[in-house]
Order: sequence, then C-alpha cells, then structure tokens
Amino acid sequence: MQTVTSKNANIFLFLIIIMLFSSVSMVAANTAFLVTDEIYHGVTVGDIHVGGLSVEQAQEKIAATFKERTTKTPVITAVYKDKKWTISAKDIDLSIQADKLARQAYEIGRTGNIIQRIKERYLAVNQGHYLPLTVEFDREKIQSILTGIAKTIDQNPQNARLKLVENYKVAIEPEVIGHRVDTNETITEVIRQLNTKVAFTFTIEVEDFIPAVVASDLANIDGVIASYITHFDPGDQNRAQNVTLASRSINGTLVRTGQVFSFNDIVGLRLPKYGYKEAPGYINGVLVPDWGGGVCQVSSTLYNAALLADLDIEERTAHFYPPGYVPLGQDATVADNQLDFKFKNTMSQNIYITSEIVGNRLVVNIFGKQLEKPPEIYVVSADKRVLEPNTIIRQDQSLELGKEIVEAEGQKGFQVATYRIKKIDGVIVKQELLAADEFKPIDRIVRVGTKVVAQQSKQPKK
Repeated sequence: MQTVTSKNANIFLFLIIIMLFSSVSMVAANTAFLVTDEIYHGVTVGDIHVGGLSVEQAQEKIAATFKERTTKTPVITAVYKDKKWTISAKDIDLSIQADKLARQAYEIGRTGNIIQRIKERYLAVNQGHYLPLTVEFDREKIQSILTGIAKTIDQNPQNARLKLVENYKVAIEPEVIGHRVDTNETITEVIRQLNTKVAFTFTIEVEDFIPAVVASDLANIDGVIASYITHFDPGDQNRAQNVTLASRSINGTLVRTGQVFSFNDIVGLRLPKYGYKEAPGYINGVLVPDWGGGVCQVSSTLYNAALLADLDIEERTAHFYPPGYVPLGQDATVADNQLDFKFKNTMSQNIYITSEIVGNRLVVNIFGKQLEKPPEIYVVSADKRVLEPNTIIRQDQSLELGKEIVEAEGQKGFQVATYRIKKIDGVIVKQELLAADEFKPIDRIVRVGTKVVAQQSKQPKK
C-alpha cells in the first residue's frame, strides 16, 4: 500500500513532466516564429490586416487599400442633420508611407529582450496587435475646410418679435435657435479618426442656443397699451444718429412680470466705438458737445409711454434745463454710470417695447394684454412758476468806459409739479405726484467797460 508521501511525489513528478512538455512546445513555437520571414498573425495597420504577409506584400496591400479608398470616394464625410459635406484626399493632400508602416508591422515581436518578444508574439496571435494608420495631410487645409463648413451652420439666436399687421392686430415672429460649431474640437476629432481609418463619416457636434425671448413669452400680448411720440431734427446728423442707435437698442425689449427695466443696462455705454457721436447736451448747466447727446430724448419718450401704460417708475431724474421735445416736467435724463431711467412691470402679463424712427418722429409703443375697459391715464403739470434769471454785471478794464457786451443771454428757470391721474368710467381713482422739479434759471452776464481813454489836448493856432 502506497504511503501519502509516495503519492505526493508521483503528483509532483507528473506536474514536472507537464511543464517540461509545455516549455518544449513554447520553445518550438518560438523557434517557428524566429525562422518565419512574415509579419506575425494578428497584426493590423489601422483596419488593414497584414498578418502572415511579407514586408513587401504588406506594403503593397496598405498602398493598394489606401488608393482604393481615397481615389473614387471621399475620405471624410461630415454630417449635420440632413446636410452632408465631403472632403477628398486631394482636398487635404492626404498621403501615406506604406513602406514605413509595413516595416513597423514587421518589427512587432522582433524588438526588445526575449521575454518582450515572446509576449508580443503571443498577444499578436491570440489577441491581435493594432498599429495606428498614420497618414500625412495638410492641417491648414483641413482647418480651412472645416471652418468654412462651420460658417454655414453657425447662426446667432434671434428673439421672437412682435409686429403690427392690418387693423392694428399683433403678429408674432417666432424665435430662431442659434447654432455654434466647436471648430477646434471638430478638427481634433477629424484628425483622430484619420489616424484610425482611411475613410470615415462623422457627425458634426453643434451646440444650440435658445434666445432670451421665445414665442411663448409673447403669447398673451395682443395689442398696444401705450404709445408716445416725440420729434427731432434729422438735419442735426450727429444727434439724429445717437437717437437712432438708442432707439434700436430698446426696440424689441421684453419686460417680464415683476421685472425692472433699466435704460442704461439695455442701451449700454454711449461711446464712439459703438457708433455714438458728439452732439449738444447740458453739462453743469452749459450746452456743450457731448458723446451721445440726444439719447435722453429716447429715455424721455419711453418715460412718457411708461407713464401712460400705468407702470411704476423706479428711477427718474430731470434735466438740468428742460428740453423742448417733451412737456415741462415730463423728461427723464440719463448718463453713463451715473443717472438711469427705470420702471417696473407691475402687470400680470409680460410687456413688449418697440421703438422706431419714422421720418423726424421717434415712436415708442408698449404692447401688453389689452383690457376690456382700460383706465384713462393723464399726465398733467401744475403749480408752474417762472424763475427770472439774475443779471450779473462784470466790470471789464479792457472795454472803453460805457461800452457793454452781453456775455450770456441767460435763461428763465421753472418750477413745476407733475401728476399722473387715473380714471375709470370717468371717475378719478388715483392721483399720483410724479415729481416736483425745479429748473434753475441761468444768469444773464453783461460785461461793462471801465477803461478811460485819455483825451489829447488841443494846440493853439499860430
């Protein structure tokens, strides 16, 4: 009867024999690998199988496959929705070094130490070994082509808009979704695929941008709830340009329920780089050329439209001297980073502002949800007082005695209180003091001469 020790010895001997045969098999296989002059099975260049071929055969196959795939068909097909763009090998100077790739494939399992070689050979045969299909191309041409494609896709978002049609009915122009191609990412993706496939199709990744105002924001707006018109001189080209630019800025503005409208936020800075010109404006009570002169006409026109729409005024400042395009006390001046005009939409629905130039008129409309019985809104001035200017006499030693020169004509000042009155069915339901403004008079300045001219004495006749 065998002992446990002898059994273990037999098992151990059996394992040694198995390992010996395995080693012999591996050595035999490795010897076979060593004597072959072919690329090891399992090796691919890109998606081209070259295992079992000689270097020359692999070179011919790679070159033939590349030519077949690039001569008659495009190498790149870009797709976006229902549109396609094709790019040929010639378009981007696409080429390949078949001899270099074949030689790289042949070197698999033939470099490094014996362990590395055996490992590479084993993995190539059993799991496959992939070499990237390195091609050569003109990167600038790829970039130029893809940039051109992107320009046909790219589109800025456009807000939904309101417009008046026949019989003062309101029509909605739907929004336009914006599109933007990440050109750099697209180029990177194309180059990545070029290094794995000779020909391929890819989908262009495009980011969509929803505009700030969509058709649903305007759905409950059905008509004009307030309108105001002021006039200007088109012959004053600089001032007319400033009025036009500011008018365009507020045109198409949606003010949501509870939102505060800021004139300065919407219009932005009145600077030359944005097209604004120098035009007369009051600075410290003196009418001088100022960048953006005339923009206050737009804010004042909008102010009066907001009053008639029964909106809450959050911020408003009178001019230093009253302008002539609105009634006394109904102006609203603005200044970059200093004075703003603001109102709040206190209605239960969104409102929409349009502003346009019609000849010599600035027309501001506020659209909203019309009421069956809208209240009557009036803006009236009261307690008007005229403030006479002082006359300041300044002695001038450079003028002859008794001579006078009016240096500044001076202007009258005013005091006025402005009210908004709201009537329903002819009955006043609200009377609101909007402002008590004082426009100070501008002094009249007269220079009076004090210079005494010496008289020449008369000589007696001889």
